[in-house]
Amino acid sequence: MTLRTMPTRPITVGLIAAGTAALMVATGATASATDGSARTTISPAFERVIGKKGHAGLYAWGMATGKDGNILIGDYWNYRVQKYSPSGASLGTVINNSGNGSNQYYTPYGLGVDPRNGDIYMADTDRYQIDVYSAGGSYLRSWGGKGAGAGKFLYPSRVVVSSTGTVYTADTWDHNVVVSTTSGAEQRVIGGFGTTNGKFRSPHGLALDAQDNLYVVDAGNWRVQVFDKNGNFLRKFGTKGSGLGQFQGDMRGIAINKAQGWVYVVDGEGNKVQRFDLNGKPLNKWGSQGYGPGQFADGGREATVDNAGNLWVADMPNFRVQKFSPTGKFLAAYPNTPQPPPLGGFNAPRGVAVAKDGTVGVSDTYNWRIETFTATGNPIKQWGKRGRGPYQFNYARGIADNPVNNEWIITDTDNGRIVSYTKDGTYRWASGTTGRANGQFKNPQGLTVAANGSIYVADSNNARVQVLNSSGGFVRTFGTTAQFGYPRGIAVDPKDQSIWVTDMTKAAVTHWSPTGAFLGKLKITKGTADNQLASPFGIAVDNERVYVADVPVHRVKVFTKTGQFVTTIARRGYTNGKLFQPAHMDIYNDRLYIVEEGNERVSVFKLNTR
Repeated sequence: MTLRTMPTRPITVGLIAAGTAALMVATGATASATDGSARTTISPAFERVIGKKGHAGLYAWGMATGKDGNILIGDYWNYRVQKYSPSGASLGTVINNSGNGSNQYYTPYGLGVDPRNGDIYMADTDRYQIDVYSAGGSYLRSWGGKGAGAGKFLYPSRVVVSSTGTVYTADTWDHNVVVSTTSGAEQRVIGGFGTTNGKFRSPHGLALDAQDNLYVVDAGNWRVQVFDKNGNFLRKFGTKGSGLGQFQGDMRGIAINKAQGWVYVVDGEGNKVQRFDLNGKPLNKWGSQGYGPGQFADGGREATVDNAGNLWVADMPNFRVQKFSPTGKFLAAYPNTPQPPPLGGFNAPRGVAVAKDGTVGVSDTYNWRIETFTATGNPIKQWGKRGRGPYQFNYARGIADNPVNNEWIITDTDNGRIVSYTKDGTYRWASGTTGRANGQFKNPQGLTVAANGSIYVADSNNARVQVLNSSGGFVRTFGTTAQFGYPRGIAVDPKDQSIWVTDMTKAAVTHWSPTGAFLGKLKITKGTADNQLASPFGIAVDNERVYVADVPVHRVKVFTKTGQFVTTIARRGYTNGKLFQPAHMDIYNDRLYIVEEGNERVSVFKLNTR
C-alpha cells in the first residue's frame, strides 16, 4: 500500500539513479551508509488492534436431506455443517471438524447423504478429496488428493450417493464426474471437456432420480445432462438465455422431487430457480435479485428436497436458506431473522489502507463489504453485499486511498474489476471486466495509488501490473510471464514514486520505475528463515525500507532497498503483538498497519524509525 507521508507531487526517477539501483539489486552490492543507518534505527513495537472476528450466523452453501428427514446445511465460512428440522428449527451443529489435520477439512462445500445409512459425504474442495462422516457427525474416512489422474481431483465440488452405494463426484475443473465406491475405489469417469453430448464444461450440481439416473448441471454449456446408472448418456435440456427453460449462467444447484418427478435447477446468475419434469420440459421459474422473500443476493447455491416435497435453497449472501413449496411458492426463510456480520467485525479480511486524515479502510473479504474506522479504531461505516452491482463485491481484496481526491480504490477480485468510492462510501466508478485484454483483469489482488493519482494494480492471474488513471481509465501494462509468476502485493516508494511488487509463486520482490521499466529485484532466497521469503503477500515501503508479509511463516520481514535483512515484526500467534496470516499492509504516521486474515483483525505496530 502507499505510504501517506509521500511527497505531494511525483518525483521522476533519473536514468542514472535507476540504473544504479538496478545494478545494486542485481549484484547484491554492499549496503550504503543510508542502508546501514536504516538497520539500526527501527525498533517496531506493538501498539493496538483494530477490529475483531465478526462472522454472520449462517453462510449457507451445501444442502442435503438426511436419512432422518432433517436438513443439512454446509455453513461455509463458519466451517461447520448445521442441522435444521423440516419446520425450520435449528438443531445445532452436526459436523465441526475444521482444521489443518489429516482428518479435517477447511470449508464444507457440496454435501451428499447415503440413503441406506445416513452417512454424510462432503466435497472437501480445498483438500481435493471426499470426506465421509456418520449421520451423527463422527469422522469415518477420506479419499482423493490433488491431481488429474485416477483417484485424484482438481476441484471436487458436488457429491451424491445412489441407493446402491455408488458415489458420484463432480470434478468441476477436470470437467468430469468420477464414479466410485463408498470406500473411494474409482470405478469409472463420466465426461471430459467438451460441448458434445456426454462432455462437460465445469459440471457443478448433481442429483439422482428414483431410478438412480444421474442429472448433472453442465454449467459452462448452460444445460443439464442426464445419464443412466452405468454412465450412458440419455438426454439433455436447457440452453443459454433468460426465458423459461433457459439458463443465464453460474448454475450451482440441482435437486429432484422423486415423488412428483420434478427437477429444480438453481440459476445463480439469473437469481432464479427453474422447475422441469424429468424429461426436461420446463414447468415454471421464480426468483429475482434482492433481499426479500423469494429473492436471492447473487444467486442461490445448492438445493435439496425434504420429505414433504418442499425445496430448500441455500441463499448464502443473504445469510439464510429459503424454503419453497413443490411448485415454487415462498414458505419461509431460516434463520427467520438473518444474522449478518456485526459492524467492526471481520471474516478473513485481506486489505487495509489509511487515508490522509488517519481514517482506516479495510476490505472485509469474506463478508463482501468495506469497513472504515476512525484513527483510534472505532467503527464508522460499512457498505457492500455479495454480488455484481455498484455496492456489491465478489471477494474484494486490495484497498488503497487515492491521495488526489481522497477516494477509496478497491480490487473487486472475483468480479475482475477495480471500484472507487468516496470517503463516506458513495459509489464513483468501476473499471474492468474479467479477461486478458488491456483494461481487463483476472484475479486482481493488491493495488496502490501514486501521488499523482495513478493506480497500479497487481493483475495476478494475468501475471502483469496494470496502470489506470485516477478515473479508472486504462493507461498501460508492464511485466511479462517471465518476470512475474503471481504478482500479489504492490506499493509506491515515497522517495521516488517507483513501484515495488511481491511475487507469491517466485518468492520475489521486484522493483520498477513509474513508467514500468524493470529496475531489478531484491536478492533474497526462497525459504522460511527470517532473511528469506517463502510466499510473500502484501508489501509496504518507507523512505529506507521494504516491509513484506510472508504468509506461511506468519511474519512481516523488513529489508533495505538493496535486499539486506533488517528485522522481523512479530511471530506466529493469536494474542496481541502476534500475527497469523498477515496479508496487506499500509504505513501511516510511522506506524505499520497489518491486516491479518487468520486473526481477523488489523494489528498496528509503531515502527520507531524517526
